[in-house]
Parts: sequence; C-alpha cells; structure tokens
Amino acid sequence: MAKLRNIIGCILNEFTQAQHLANNYAARLGKQYAENDLLRYFMIPNASASGMTFNLKFAVNPVQETETVSEINYQKLLEFFTQLSVSVTETVITTALYASEESVLKNPNSYRKLKNREQVLRTAFQDYLSGVLRDELVKKGINEVDTNGNIDHNRIFEIAMEVINRKFFEHPELNLQADGDEHLNEIRESCSSFVDTLVVQLCRRVNVLETRQEEMLDISVDTETLSKTAPENLQQISFDVNLRNYQISRMDTENGSRDCIIPANN
Repeated sequence: MAKLRNIIGCILNEFTQAQHLANNYAARLGKQYAENDLLRYFMIPNASASGMTFNLKFAVNPVQETETVSEINYQKLLEFFTQLSVSVTETVITTALYASEESVLKNPNSYRKLKNREQVLRTAFQDYLSGVLRDELVKKGINEVDTNGNIDHNRIFEIAMEVINRKFFEHPELNLQADGDEHLNEIRESCSSFVDTLVVQLCRRVNVLETRQEEMLDISVDTETLSKTAPENLQQISFDVNLRNYQISRMDTENGSRDCIIPANN
C-alpha cells in the first residue's frame, strides 16, 4: 500500500541526497585542487540547488481501513516545560533562602541580603527566572524526548542548572558571588540536589506520546494506473521546495565544548 507521505518523503529525501552527493564531490575536488600546484589557483566548482518545483499526480484508491499513528504531542511538552519552569524556580528560591537561613551564623551578611530581597525574589525575579528557564527548555529540551514519549530527565536537569547558575547564582544584581565561595557552594549544592529530585519526579510522571486512529489512504502514482483513471478523479499537488542548510558549529556548554548542528547563515 503506497502512502502519500512516504512518496513525498522519498522525493524530499532524494533532493537532499542529491545535494549531499554534490557536496561530497566538491570536497574531493577541493582536496585534489589543494594538492595540485596549478589547480590550487582555480575556483573549486560546486553546484547548489536552492530549491525546486514539481507537480505530483496521483489517484486515490478506496480503502476501508484505519491505522494507529503515534507522534509526540509538542503542545503537551510545551505546557510541561512551562509548569516545570515555575516549579523549579520556586524550589530554587525557597531552597536558597532556607539554606542561607541554616548558615546564618557562618555568613549573616548573605542571609540578610537574601532575606531583605525575599519579596522581590518570590515575585518579579521568580517570574523573570521561570521565563528564562522556559525559553531555554523550549530551545534545548524540545528534542530530549525518545520515541516512546519519555523525557530525558538528566538532560533537562542539566539545562535547568545551567540557567540557574547563570541567571541566579551569577546574577550581577543579586551579587551572591561576593559572599564567599564556600557559602555559595553550599547553597548551590542544596539547590542542585532539590532540583534534581524535582525534575526526575516530574519528568517520570509525564509522557508526551499521543496515539490516535487515522483512515488509511492508498494512492497510485504509476503511469499504467493513472492512464486508466478518469481525468476528473486524478489528484494533483504542486510543491515549491527549498533546501534548508545547516552547519556544524563548536559551542561551549556547562559540560565542555561540543559540536552542535545549527541553521546556516545563508
């Protein structure tokens, strides 16, 4: 049974593969040119397809069947990230205030600093921090879901702590760095421990895989079938396809540098 999405997918895949083959050939030519004393002064020939247009004609065959379709519910994932951001932010601020209160005898200045700002921390700053965290989770965590709809809680925890360290512990206006490394590290470790537990619990409770029943659509695109189909029963789709280019870029993360695939600057 031929499916429309599979046929279109094959066409798009062939388009991508064609550009990939051309890029590989240009790379091999580049190596040859670099090793040749004469050719190295010439431009390396390379063909690039920015897009293409094609028309697909097909006939729909009647099928009285359904199939089970499973896919990630990204709306549910985004809602989860929003709720998680609020919960993590509340936990961090509460834990920081509590940890600072526990060590008031060792560092009274730090305690008074956080206590005097408690109202701001629990209102405007909490909204700010949860918003930043949500944006980072949407940007970096959207693909941290496996095919079964389970969220990678380890990766989500890493993303959350990167934001907390940068936007809370290292925030210039809070000036927590001035209170001493030992005291700050104690607060940071307490927050990290509570956030880790919270993220694990919440991520394990949610699954973003959605399953539904869809009517199956069987189509024919071969010449013999189309020639036997009445013109009024033929379907046609026109496509304008553009090639999206990506590049590998080295990025610094909390766990060191690593290669990331990002959209190219065309």
